[in-house]
Amino acid sequence: MQIKRMNRWINILLVLLFVFAASTVSAQAKNVVLLIGDGLGYTQFWAAQLYSKHILGRDLRMIEVMKAGNTAYIVNDTADSFVTESAAAAGQIATGERMFARALSMKEDGKTPVPTILELAKAQKNLACGLVTTSGITDATPAAFATHVSHRSNEEEVATQLLKSNVEILMGGRKQFFLPESVSGGRRKDGRNLIEEAQKLGYSVVGTAAELKGVTGSKVLGLFNMANMNYEIDRKATKEPSLAEMTEVTLRILSRNPNGFFAMIEGGRIDHASHRNDAAATIHDVIAFDEAVGVAIDFAKTHPGTLVILTADHDTGGMAIIGHSKTSKEYVGIDLKQIKNQNISFELLIKEWGKNPTPALIKESVKKATGIELTDEEAQFVAADTIKKADPYNYSYDYLHSLAFVLRPYYRVGFASQTHTASPLYACGIGPGSEKIQGLLHNTELFTIMKAALQLK
Repeated sequence: MQIKRMNRWINILLVLLFVFAASTVSAQAKNVVLLIGDGLGYTQFWAAQLYSKHILGRDLRMIEVMKAGNTAYIVNDTADSFVTESAAAAGQIATGERMFARALSMKEDGKTPVPTILELAKAQKNLACGLVTTSGITDATPAAFATHVSHRSNEEEVATQLLKSNVEILMGGRKQFFLPESVSGGRRKDGRNLIEEAQKLGYSVVGTAAELKGVTGSKVLGLFNMANMNYEIDRKATKEPSLAEMTEVTLRILSRNPNGFFAMIEGGRIDHASHRNDAAATIHDVIAFDEAVGVAIDFAKTHPGTLVILTADHDTGGMAIIGHSKTSKEYVGIDLKQIKNQNISFELLIKEWGKNPTPALIKESVKKATGIELTDEEAQFVAADTIKKADPYNYSYDYLHSLAFVLRPYYRVGFASQTHTASPLYACGIGPGSEKIQGLLHNTELFTIMKAALQLK
């Protein structure tokens, strides 16, 4: 009797141990969708949320993910700096190792490749893979996941390696690095036409939103601009697809693979708008990124084995929502209606100025673009580029920080610089493995979380 009772208790104990062990092991993810807002600091996120809620009448979809409870602070110091740039930051997320500035997923010697999450997923699990950005597909963030180059500026080599990588979906701008110099706009010095080579490799090559919509193949090379794709605030005048449209096609095609997939989706021009201290363009690009987030969330709801992670590589510009207008006696904060009035990006606006713009030209063009009537003193302040002259090390774009400075009391948004900052970021997620996104993490740990979720070696 005692032996039977003992065996019964042993069996109960074994069952409890099994249940406990099962509960401590994360469910495996079949798919991973990693969404990176380049330059997306906390203020960029919150300014976009305020605009979305009070002007568009809806919360950002990122809010939905954050409310799921799997949210962490992220820091991103690198092997050689407290303030990172995009190649090192993306490389750290992609490889789990601290990186050195400008190198793409390489050891300190600049010669030894470090395997990336995309490469491991493809090699070990035969996952389909995709890289999508509103910047250039040869830019630092997408490049860090599939190429190994000693310096990010060698975009010809990045383009070459992207084709060799056999990544099924490649979408973004910078078509120039796929074309020889003999073709108008091409910048390849080796004479190769990588678009023709891509077609021979089975890629459907598309260049407009309409062409993308009609894609039926399993491999896509989407090159929608010779340079970067347009800012969202300017995109309505182009034939380019939105980031959400690119994301929808990417997930639809990659999900055909029965083994699953890995996709990295980047809102690349948030960073560029913040570098230029352009509050309105920044907000519009964050909202465009958020719409892509919504596509990923909706996909995950119908594909339960999908891990979705949202994060940023670094903050850009030190954006801040400031308190006062020219006449307010109390704090009022960001003027959303005034920001809504801006109809083009600063990048397009400044093209009208040329060199040495006059105060009269500045006043006229700013009023046309924003509806704001600058004072003579404010226009002269911009024409003299007063801020850049005072601190040329942290302000690299002519006139734009001086313009942003005089617009501060109108928009009630300010910028600390035109460079990156070391401000902490956020990461949040849903799906298998997302429960590990908690507390304070270094961005290298996102690699570890994705690797564990996919059960890679």
